[in-house]
Amino acid sequence: MGVNKRNSQLIILCGLAVCINVVLGSIVTITGVPLLFLDALGTIFISINFNLMYGVMTGLCTNLVLTIFFGPLALPFALVNMTVAVVANLCTRNDTRLTYSKAILVGIALALVGSLVSGPIRLWLYGGFRGITPTLTNVLVVTLKASGLKLLNAAYWGAVSDSFFDKIISCLIVFWLSRLPVIHKKVTFLNQKGRDYHEWTSQNR
Repeated sequence: MGVNKRNSQLIILCGLAVCINVVLGSIVTITGVPLLFLDALGTIFISINFNLMYGVMTGLCTNLVLTIFFGPLALPFALVNMTVAVVANLCTRNDTRLTYSKAILVGIALALVGSLVSGPIRLWLYGGFRGITPTLTNVLVVTLKASGLKLLNAAYWGAVSDSFFDKIISCLIVFWLSRLPVIHKKVTFLNQKGRDYHEWTSQNR
């Protein structure tokens, strides 16, 4: 397959990943499901299977679109989505077989590192809280601050608690999707002349 054609198909796939991020993220935001965002699932999928550039592009475009629907406050969090892309790609770059246990570890890494970016953004926009509506995370931030922890540290751990399960669940979903024969075949095909494909094993280890 020609390079131009392959790149075109990858860009289309990135666009689909952006749509998945926006739709799932919007549903979670509107319904107020706790401890979930699902606005980086497509970013994670692209980042672990293709070149880092495509993952970063997917993360950035996701928040640009979210800004249209939810206002400019969604734009700074593009840095978080882009960080997720970088971490997911680096964590899986040298692996040829990724397992469920690996997916969980990657999810934990995404939560810990991503919160280094989202925590300060929350502090800047919302004083360290998750938005302006009462949530369990906001209660945790208040509790940590009352216990003597600096607000920046409280905001960080609040962000970790918010994204911990979200990132693990997102990575597990990506693993499940990558096991589907039609998706596995397509990703392998697109990677024939690209970087080495990170094959998710079909065995749960």
